Amino acid sequence: MESNYQPHIYFAPLQESTDFVYRRAHAKHFGSIDKYFSPYLLVQKDGSLKKSHLRDTLPENCQGYTLVPQIMAGNSADFIFLANHLAALGYEEINWNLGCPYPMVTGKGMGSGLLPQPEKIREILEAALPRIKSRLSVKLRAGMVSGEEIFEVMPVLNDFPLTEVIIHPRIAKQLYNGTPDRELFEKALGLSKNPVVYNGDIFTSEDFEMIQKQFQSINTWMIGRGLLKNPFLAAELKGVQLPGKEERVVMLEQFHEEIYSNYATLLSGQSHLITRMIKFWEYFCFLFPNPHKAFKRIKKSVNQTKYEIAVRDNFLQLRNEEE
Repeated sequence: MESNYQPHIYFAPLQESTDFVYRRAHAKHFGSIDKYFSPYLLVQKDGSLKKSHLRDTLPENCQGYTLVPQIMAGNSADFIFLANHLAALGYEEINWNLGCPYPMVTGKGMGSGLLPQPEKIREILEAALPRIKSRLSVKLRAGMVSGEEIFEVMPVLNDFPLTEVIIHPRIAKQLYNGTPDRELFEKALGLSKNPVVYNGDIFTSEDFEMIQKQFQSINTWMIGRGLLKNPFLAAELKGVQLPGKEERVVMLEQFHEEIYSNYATLLSGQSHLITRMIKFWEYFCFLFPNPHKAFKRIKKSVNQTKYEIAVRDNFLQLRNEEE
């Protein structure tokens, strides 16, 4: 990788992980992200939006970084409603989720569930785009049950002026198992008239260098789990000089404390708070000498006192390793 190469890094949206509390803390302590993407907003059966979804995209909760809200819609009416709601909040770009692989979403004809229906994707875009003010990017997988599906979808997307097409080259049935099909990505890249972003299994600078060498025309990369496991990763990939080991530990402690204290204010009851922090530690534990043991300590916490003791012990182990 050339020393002057400057990639654009996007932080992928992950439900129950990258909400505004997490994004705000990450931007403050680590930065180096060009765009954060919010977990998807969805119209509920009664036509309303969840309070947590509304809160997650309120501009006052999303200051200090660039946010692209993501929407989940299986019809043009929901698409237009969500897009115009976000435009009214001041967002100039939104992202349409055609990638969510989970059956509770795909079974309703949304996310990856739309990929076998390229003409429905066309109908939604034809009906919605003239009636929304925001620029639009699309995030998609290779397909629902077959990687061939993307080759029917790409010509449809080419007919619309999208800011970007973000491709995760797995099919929905894989969830996050197996490996991304980079040969498939290369074929899809060759078909796209819109700018393309690569997404999938970038966990280390070595991963990044290998994939970047394969796709030298790509300059924008979306990373999700890799950043949750290592919040320094974007800075590493941009060639930012990282602080010394002790200062990195302090930064991680401050990052954790900000997230923990904010959730303690937002969530009602110790049970909700501990459950939410356990979710955080599913990824955060990989920064520690023995991730399994670090996570086990947290998972056994039954109240805030025990949780705080477990956190203290984890950071003590990290410091001992760093010395």
